[in-house]
Amino acid sequence: MEITYKGVKVYYNIIGNGKQNIVYLHGWGTNGKFFEFMAKDINAKNILIDFPPFGKSEEPKIAYDLSDYANIVRCILKKEDIQNFCIISHSFGTRVAIYMITIYNMNVEKLIITGGAGLKPKNHLKKFFRRVKYKICKLFKKNYLAGSKDYRNLSNVMKQTFNNVISLNFDKYIKKITCPTLLVFGNKDTETPMYMAKRFYKKIKNSKLIIYKNFDHFAYIKNGEQFLLDTKIFLKD
Repeated sequence: MEITYKGVKVYYNIIGNGKQNIVYLHGWGTNGKFFEFMAKDINAKNILIDFPPFGKSEEPKIAYDLSDYANIVRCILKKEDIQNFCIISHSFGTRVAIYMITIYNMNVEKLIITGGAGLKPKNHLKKFFRRVKYKICKLFKKNYLAGSKDYRNLSNVMKQTFNNVISLNFDKYIKKITCPTLLVFGNKDTETPMYMAKRFYKKIKNSKLIIYKNFDHFAYIKNGEQFLLDTKIFLKD
């Protein structure tokens, strides 16, 4: 399935037809398929989105910011006539989720954050951005399915989009999140380290934090069986 947003085709997939609606928001450089193992095992209407330019979605024609990615989700929800839903987000997808909840005031029933990005790093911003760009380069080599093979060869549109995405921090916003929230982080995560997990937990009042020992930024995949179990319990409760 797809929608058209600002002249760009955005792909999404729906798995299952349960009463509960779950929207999956993937990390930068990945796509909706990274959540398929969950969607096939959770009794719900599972909506897996490929954010442009990842997966089967096209590259943006102009630089996007977080409002564009949040609007993409809103357009899909409107097309599918969905008002009540939960969110499962990883990394960059958490930025989109926070934007939807705190800026657009969208009513989310439950929120699951794993390896959530969006908080201000402790180290100097320029150093942090250089490190992130280097790691994004490696991700693009493996997962960027819509064109360029690494960050240095990205179009100016995607470079500006990336800069727009990482320039906004949500430290002062996350305290506005009131829905039940499950936080799952790996203690070996260097992209969104433990101090960020603890900051999420401290500022989101109705939250629960689970730490996966000896797992990194992709703990939700590498410890997928446990993450699926924790997710099911949280959604059921």
